[in-house]
Amino acid sequence: MAVTVVAALTVTVQVPVPEQPPPLQPEKVEPAAGAAVKVTAVPLANAAAQVVPQAMPAGALVMVPVPAPLELTVSVKV
Repeated sequence: MAVTVVAALTVTVQVPVPEQPPPLQPEKVEPAAGAAVKVTAVPLANAAAQVVPQAMPAGALVMVPVPAPLELTVSVKV
């Protein structure tokens, strides 16, 4: 057996958080940024989507559903 002392009344008080100014930031000295440009060059040698070692064999994407069970299921409520 263990004895635990519990207060009959619990009061929780939330006080306002003291206001904190944002940290000082250096002034911008560079002009406004321009638009970003990304160029990707794809060599013609990589034009094929699938080649011999990675090619899917014919019929590999055919999905056959699992057949329904042949057993009879009986439910009895007593």
